[in-house]
Amino acid sequence: MKPLASLLPDLFRQYAADGQWPEQVAAALWNEIVGEHLARRTRPVEVSRSRLVVVVPSSSWKRQLRALRGEIVKRLNQALGTDITRVAFRIDSTVEQAPSTPPPAPPKRTSTPVDLPLQGIADKELRARIQAAAAACLDRPK
Repeated sequence: MKPLASLLPDLFRQYAADGQWPEQVAAALWNEIVGEHLARRTRPVEVSRSRLVVVVPSSSWKRQLRALRGEIVKRLNQALGTDITRVAFRIDSTVEQAPSTPPPAPPKRTSTPVDLPLQGIADKELRARIQAAAAACLDRPK
């Protein structure tokens, strides 16, 4: 059984009356083509002849994505069944969306004092630092 995503290009070719099927399919399959991380921060906006135009949030994204052009073209042509040969990037700061999941919370400290046999250490500051380091080591995520 074929996945639904593989059927979309054929369906759009058959039923898109306005001739805009490449943009529609590219947008529908963009997450699959470039991955979730890039799809949240980029958007295909135009397919013209053999060129795809993608909007990106900044010039640094534009520079980084230039290195991925070949892979994007390859995946796009596989997904759409087109002959795209070029990808152009255009900056649009409204593209970037907030991450879909919030960043993880910092690990909670157990704040349980570590009971170590440190009585033999005469220097109070050194003893306190060793105890703090041991507690931090035990509190770190595993």
